[in-house]
Amino acid sequence: MDTFHADMLALAVTPGILISACGVVTTALYTRLGVILARIRAYHQRKIELLVSPHQHDGIDPQSLLDMLDAQIVAVTAKAKMIRNGLYCLLAAIAAFLLCSVFAGFAMLYDWFGLVALASGFVAVCLFIVGLGWAVREVTCTLSPVEEETAYLKVLTSQHLLKSQARTKLKIAN
Repeated sequence: MDTFHADMLALAVTPGILISACGVVTTALYTRLGVILARIRAYHQRKIELLVSPHQHDGIDPQSLLDMLDAQIVAVTAKAKMIRNGLYCLLAAIAAFLLCSVFAGFAMLYDWFGLVALASGFVAVCLFIVGLGWAVREVTCTLSPVEEETAYLKVLTSQHLLKSQARTKLKIAN
């Protein structure tokens, strides 16, 4: 096999390796999206329970809990949208890598297909990088909903401690 054909074979196979890389990241993001959607559904269920029977939550202000749930739903939905955008880019990158591979094969017959393969390969790499960028952006926002929950729970805990101390003082006074 001469050098030209070896180079063309390498050019046709390289997108396959990058498709595998995109596939691994895509699988991870699909899994992450499933977890996030389950969390949003849990927030919705909790909100429905609170709206149906607000009196069951003694010592907790139902409106502040509803506000916290709404804020959580908005924050986690934004994370889901980031993952969705990343998945769009990664899936488009896979398609572009496939086109690159096909056009690289055709370049053996017609030289100008080599330019098309190069262009689709460049587009695919750019889409792959953008998809990874969306994934990184989502990862940087991962802790924000948990931090908000923690802050809310600290407030609830301090309110609960104050009420229990007040009850203790009333019992002692009696």
